[in-house]
Amino acid sequence: MQNSTYGKYQKMQVETADKGALLLMLYDGLILALKKMQNILGVETVDQGSLSEEAFRARGILYELMGALDDKHNKELTNNLYSLYEYFLYQVGETITQSDPTLLNDVITQLQELREAWATAVQDNRAEKTYGTSKATASTGEPSKRSEKTITA
Repeated sequence: MQNSTYGKYQKMQVETADKGALLLMLYDGLILALKKMQNILGVETVDQGSLSEEAFRARGILYELMGALDDKHNKELTNNLYSLYEYFLYQVGETITQSDPTLLNDVITQLQELREAWATAVQDNRAEKTYGTSKATASTGEPSKRSEKTITA
């Protein structure tokens, strides 16, 4: 009963989330899957089924992130993220091949930093959509260029 209620809650959360929230959910899920892989590899008897499941989940999320990249706005950023995601995929494979959970340390650190940067960008974007100002403008009280144009026009 409790699992089905939680599953329904998660499904509704995903279905009603905006693009920014979905991106953050993907990062959270990826980081969680990689940490679970580390934990599974950190015990004496490795549960290969659980390891495969988490590796599959991590790879699926990485492929989803790669597929969602759009180079219409910033081709350089898109190419850099794509290369980074390829590196992460490689490290997941190497972690399984070598049974070395430490290979994921750098990946997890970089993903946490990316997630934090995206969270800030999502928050700034929401503030701009809501208030028509950037974060800096909102915090300083200075009028934005957009509001100056609106007032003088």
